[in-house]
Amino acid sequence: MEKKKKENDLYEIFNALKEHHDKKLVLYKKIAGILISKDYLCSNTFMTSLDGVVSVSKGITIDNVVSVNVHENPSFCSTLYVFKNGISTPWLSLKFSSIKNSGLGVFSLRNFKVGDFITAYLGEVNKNSHEEEYTFKKINGKPVNSESGFLEDYWFGHRIQHGSGDQVNVFITAGYEIKAKKDIEIDEELFMDYNRSIVCEECKVESDFYDRLLKIPKKCNFCENMCLKLKKCSNCEACFICLQCYDKKQITF
Repeated sequence: MEKKKKENDLYEIFNALKEHHDKKLVLYKKIAGILISKDYLCSNTFMTSLDGVVSVSKGITIDNVVSVNVHENPSFCSTLYVFKNGISTPWLSLKFSSIKNSGLGVFSLRNFKVGDFITAYLGEVNKNSHEEEYTFKKINGKPVNSESGFLEDYWFGHRIQHGSGDQVNVFITAGYEIKAKKDIEIDEELFMDYNRSIVCEECKVESDFYDRLLKIPKKCNFCENMCLKLKKCSNCEACFICLQCYDKKQITF
């Protein structure tokens, strides 16, 4: 019998919250309701599965304030901590991305192996998903904490930058768990292929596009460049888009 993989502390906290707040295993708005301050993202709780008192918190540092908007300061850094039995373990950091002029990105503060739980994509259900900047898979991850004035970054999941091809190192599951696609080292930036739908040039339907590595170069239907690495329309399977055009479509969605 295959031995079940032991999950990490943050996954256990996430799973316990999910089961406690919604028996249908859907996250959304109810997790937002347990916020007790601008620093702690959940209450200190004793969990039998971890045999200890646990919680999740974040801290913000700005070495040199140059703007009243906290997120516009070049030295802005927010750190996500996992607290267990009196010890806070740095988990992720939110700071300026390695992609120039792209805003904030998420960086690992610990080593992760393939398949490890890293964080979760939390927020509120949004029925009009096309109207919100941070909506992904029907979840709006950008609610505002009016008391602190800070945008509450729910475990940083929705702040992960888009990437494609070999750049991608994390993926999202159907249960909104973000896991490692490959081994990740400390201070490595996280990239996720959001795969938001694109209007196909051939069938004119809004479709998902999936990776294809070809033996013979094929023309991108959008820029007409010849490429070996492209993505193909899941609907008609006759339209191809190169990674450069694909990234532009994802970022400007």
